[in-house]
Amino acid sequence: MSIDKWKPPSSKGTIQFSQILVNTLDSFRAKKLIDYVFSQNKNTLCSNAALLLGVAGSAKTSSILMFAEQFDKDKMLFKRINFSSATQPRQF
Repeated sequence: MSIDKWKPPSSKGTIQFSQILVNTLDSFRAKKLIDYVFSQNKNTLCSNAALLLGVAGSAKTSSILMFAEQFDKDKMLFKRINFSSATQPRQF
């Protein structure tokens, strides 16, 4: 397996620099693991849940955003909520 060559987004209008996602070796590995987890047969106890863990800078957010790009936007909604190490449960 190899990382796909990066192509600029084909959106009309201005591209925001902060919205550009470029595959790295870490994000590629994480996305492959996410694809593998979600391709497994689901049981009734845990049908669609996954928890992605890693240190700061290990491409967790980027990997999830790249995974979510493959959703059919007519059938699937995606809501992003940012947390940090300073987020307290009562703030959520």
